[in-house]
Amino acid sequence: MRKILIIDDEDRIRDIYCRLFVQAGIVVRRAKNAVEATNMMIREDMDLILLDLKMSVVDGRTMFDVIREYNPSQKVIVSSVYPVEKQRELIPSAVDYYDKSEGPVKLLEKVVNTLI
Repeated sequence: MRKILIIDDEDRIRDIYCRLFVQAGIVVRRAKNAVEATNMMIREDMDLILLDLKMSVVDGRTMFDVIREYNPSQKVIVSSVYPVEKQRELIPSAVDYYDKSEGPVKLLEKVVNTLI
């Protein structure tokens, strides 16, 4: 089974994404901050990380750098309220980008296509 790590500081968003991916047969791990995410990455290999850009304390750009230090080939989809163009500008080497206004079906599509 494929495994995804959701890094987002909003409980509601993590819960929605978790339900969406579990229904699609994807194993889900969740982290609300950089410390939880780093601990999770140390304990388990992830097939994909869904990373929010705008988080308190450690933002998504900094967390992306941590992810790259830990595993340079880790697949990451950036997830944000920022438009996709802005996301690409902030983190140009992510595998994909998701504007939260696009809705959950679009997100699931992007995740499944990345995991293939």
